[in-house]
Amino acid sequence: MTDTSSKLTFRETIGLIGYGYKLINKMTPAYIPTMIIRALIIAAQPLMVLFFSARILNELAGAQDVRAIIIYAGLTVGLTFVLSVLRAILTREIETTSNFERLFHLMQMMQAERFMRMDFVHAEDSKVSEVLARMDTQAMGNGLGLMNIFFVSAMLAEQLFSLIFAILLMTGLSAGGGITGLQTAILSGVFGIGLIINIKYRLKQQVVLENMFKENMKANTAGKYYRTYIQAGEAAKDVRIYNQNEALSDIFRNSFSAKAWLSFFFFDGRIGGFSLAMLSIVGGGFYLFAGHNALGGTATIGGIVQTVGAAMAMATAIGTLVTACGQLYNNGAFMRPMRDFMTLPDVLVKGTRPVPPPPAKGYQFEFRNVSFRYPAAEDYALSKLNLKINAGQRMAVVGLNGSGKTTMIKLLCRLYDPTEGEILLDGVNIKEYNYEEYVALFSVVFQDYLLFPLWLGENVAAGDNYDEKRVKTCLDEAGFLERLNTMEAGLQTVLFKTFDEDGTQISGGEAQKIALARALYKDAPMVVFDEPTAALDPIAEYEVYTTFDKTIGDKTAVFISHRLSSCRFCHDIAVFDSGRLVQRGSHESLLADKHGLYHELWDAQAKHYV
Repeated sequence: MTDTSSKLTFRETIGLIGYGYKLINKMTPAYIPTMIIRALIIAAQPLMVLFFSARILNELAGAQDVRAIIIYAGLTVGLTFVLSVLRAILTREIETTSNFERLFHLMQMMQAERFMRMDFVHAEDSKVSEVLARMDTQAMGNGLGLMNIFFVSAMLAEQLFSLIFAILLMTGLSAGGGITGLQTAILSGVFGIGLIINIKYRLKQQVVLENMFKENMKANTAGKYYRTYIQAGEAAKDVRIYNQNEALSDIFRNSFSAKAWLSFFFFDGRIGGFSLAMLSIVGGGFYLFAGHNALGGTATIGGIVQTVGAAMAMATAIGTLVTACGQLYNNGAFMRPMRDFMTLPDVLVKGTRPVPPPPAKGYQFEFRNVSFRYPAAEDYALSKLNLKINAGQRMAVVGLNGSGKTTMIKLLCRLYDPTEGEILLDGVNIKEYNYEEYVALFSVVFQDYLLFPLWLGENVAAGDNYDEKRVKTCLDEAGFLERLNTMEAGLQTVLFKTFDEDGTQISGGEAQKIALARALYKDAPMVVFDEPTAALDPIAEYEVYTTFDKTIGDKTAVFISHRLSSCRFCHDIAVFDSGRLVQRGSHESLLADKHGLYHELWDAQAKHYV
């Protein structure tokens, strides 16, 4: 990930802003053209009225041609009506399809899709997690990043068109325009000085904005975490038992400090006040010069109205454009986390070789001199592993925490690639196979599996279209049928109360059985259980494992468990210690080695049940 603390060059900032527009166009293709057309109408309406009003006034003060007055008045009313209707239609379209909530949801969907498709190595990277938290905080807490580009663009387009129309009105004036060239130059000079000062302060605004965001991000992150904490049923017990209410109150008071915001608003208010003062001076100057010239008989009433109106519109547009451009430019740095996240490079090698159909006896996997070290880690999680997983057999993998058991499974499933060595599927390096086809070979239940607040049937099938009979069979084989029979809605029972007050709460053991049923439903040729039954008691775990031994048939399977007794049925047991394979054999042969780690672990567990 890019160092977010480094300063951006002008070219980099412009590139990030351009990337933001690219994403907006991807999410809502109709927004930019719709917004530009609406901005054109919003800018044109008042200046169009000003243009025709000046002509009506000149007619009233001059020839008093009734026909001309009627034409000008009709054009004013008619064009105003047409433009108002078009503006209302475009506004409704923007508010319906491109409002803040929808854009934020589209942005989150885009981030979620990227998260699901990126290599797993990024998903476990703490820096990527920090970037995701930063993007959410910017969007919801501060309106920065992509959301800022979305809304500042409308203001930018409106004022740009206002400036163009105002210039056209000023340059298109005939004699009697209201003020002389010298007077215009004087007022332009005053405005120019004010504009330079405004730009200078806008450039400083980025530093103030970044400091405010850093403080506010900490507050939002802490607040978001502890709001979840006090709402969680599990935390409610600790809050009461350990009397944590005072500690939580202090956390909320300190987290939601308004000092950073007040500092930013004070700075921004000074810039805004200065800008309004400059506009007042310039506007007053135009009125003064125009009035003086009118008394001298060198200006028409219509010319004065049009000149002053166009000049004020021009000054306002320039001032607002400076503000909008400053906001857009300063926001460039806050687009960097989004750009970095969306453009994370692939790390895993993705082959193209088709995975062959499973042989009659199943696939055979082999770790050949495999070593692996996690990114940024100094020590190896696995070291020089040589291991064959025989086709159609059951292998148990045992060892202490941190011995490399789960790491081996991650490498086998291609969540990571080995740092050294290779993994073979039927003699071929797994990197050569099509990635999606290879991953489809596995039904895995990890320790940190996740169930969703959806129907029970959808959780088992991992989708909304499923075979009800098959889902029930899988739940039965996982030991959940008795609980299912108590649910009135059956497979349509919503799990948890997250989004449905009628949802059903389930225990940790029941959740694990549902996760096991999901692995069965996938019906992949290779089954892996990475301690998914940790919440079950030893007897229940043994029953689940032995039941699975029967239900998965001739499939190749790997079982990981802390409880050695649960894996006695396996053909082969591999014992890991500190990232190395230290023993391998059947339960009986390993137990016979009284100096081996397996015997030591067995004795340590068995004495609790004797």
